[in-house]
Amino acid sequence: MRRSDRIRAGINACTGQTAIEYLALLGIVAVVVGAITAVTIGGDISELAHRQICRIGVVAGSGGDCPDDNDVIDDGQADSNDPIKPGTLRRNGAGGPVSKSAHTSPDKTVNALPDMCFEARDSQSSVSVPGSGVLGKTAAWGYSWLVNFVIDKINNEKNKEKRVKQALDDLAWCLPSYNIVIAQPHEGNLQEMDGTAMVETVKISGTTYRIYAFKTGKFTWADDAELGWKNRGFRGVYDVSEDHRTVTFKEPSKPRRKEGWKPGDEGCQVEGQEPPDRNRYYNTYSPLDDEGSTQAVRMLVNDMRRCYPDYNVVAMHSEQKSHWIEKPDSFVHESRYRLNSNEYHDEEQGDDIEAGRAVFDVYVFDKGEFSNDGDGGYTNWAWYGNFDRDGSEVRFDTPDPADLDADTYPVGSGTVHFNDETPKYTDGGPYPGTDYTGKVPGDGAELTHSLIDEYSRSFPDKNIIATKSFNDLSFTKVSGLEHLAVVDGVDVFAIDGGTITNKGDGGWKNWGFTGRYDYDEEGKEVTFSNR
Repeated sequence: MRRSDRIRAGINACTGQTAIEYLALLGIVAVVVGAITAVTIGGDISELAHRQICRIGVVAGSGGDCPDDNDVIDDGQADSNDPIKPGTLRRNGAGGPVSKSAHTSPDKTVNALPDMCFEARDSQSSVSVPGSGVLGKTAAWGYSWLVNFVIDKINNEKNKEKRVKQALDDLAWCLPSYNIVIAQPHEGNLQEMDGTAMVETVKISGTTYRIYAFKTGKFTWADDAELGWKNRGFRGVYDVSEDHRTVTFKEPSKPRRKEGWKPGDEGCQVEGQEPPDRNRYYNTYSPLDDEGSTQAVRMLVNDMRRCYPDYNVVAMHSEQKSHWIEKPDSFVHESRYRLNSNEYHDEEQGDDIEAGRAVFDVYVFDKGEFSNDGDGGYTNWAWYGNFDRDGSEVRFDTPDPADLDADTYPVGSGTVHFNDETPKYTDGGPYPGTDYTGKVPGDGAELTHSLIDEYSRSFPDKNIIATKSFNDLSFTKVSGLEHLAVVDGVDVFAIDGGTITNKGDGGWKNWGFTGRYDYDEEGKEVTFSNR
């Protein structure tokens, strides 16, 4: 029986036996050079990424050169006012499992361009990730995985300013539809954002920073806050005040098709973009790192998708046998990319790249049928488009035109407004902002219970979170986030909606929440909706 998986406008990538055999052959070498062969992202893509983000401002009408201002020093959710202990799975009113997916309206098929280096969880796009294994796992990790993928590679290096620049450039490249800010928390700093996709706390060279991805907003740095790359960095479309302490961000422009462009014309189908530069991918692929190598291949495919959004894309390991069962009449784009070191290949030009380990052939086309004649597996090939798959054979039909106005990842619908390190209420009793006059419990679990009880009574229209460590929380799609108070070292926040993931310890001693939400016990993830 012919087994065929029909996937509409999807992306797939594979790795398998080849990588395992190669790993065995390199076992002895790995002992000596394992640290050197680890994937590194930051330094290799940052310069090009900076140029890519500059184009956002140019397209939006902000002028020619980018100023370097940083150099200045579901329906049906359970509705309850009762706090639920972290670790208890809350289910929807209909009795179904916790819903984690944003659904597209039945009358609209969304084929959105990728905003990330991999497909986002809860995507509004019809793009899906078939299969399982490394790819399926990383695709489900969302923004936190992306941030750590970038930051972990530079965390222990000493040049902090350079590290911040590289992290900012890499994240801005992966999230071109958002403004990006990386900044050290400081008392008196004000953040106001709309269309917030992410708020994440990380460490760079041992210093705490917060990363923000959002559509529009205004950031104001306190009078005594130091400026410059060591303390802050930002990318996107923005205006800077004369004193350089207030930055107002505008929404990045949507990609647009070039007027009159047709297959065979030079450059990308989209305004302001060029085919990906090869130096972006050097040192991103290693047979000793399946996870990182899988992501590197996906980056290549996604870059091609942003360049040619209305066509199918295939990336195939050049060392592995493959052939066209039904070759396209012509290729919109055909090229070869090296994803390992170019140290011994610096004379390579154009597509004159020798086939071998970590070298990929890339095809962009309208329709055809392709066969992988070697091992499957997640680091050997990847593709995107409108296809039917039967084992190692994939038949591609002409995709629907991409929806260039669609966002691949839902964002918060309300304003995020909070003061770094200083809560909104600091006076007025043991629980500032409430009329509570009792004692402050000495036990951590009792304190958490007491805080969410009292603050939910004082702010009945808000969901409430109490946490011992704000830095352990990751926020996505967040609306109405506000820092209310600090009581005996416990931060209290109000939130209208969004998903919060606890990356630290769970349990009542460390955090608690109440309001209208779904809770995933295993992932320590709570998704709030407006009350």
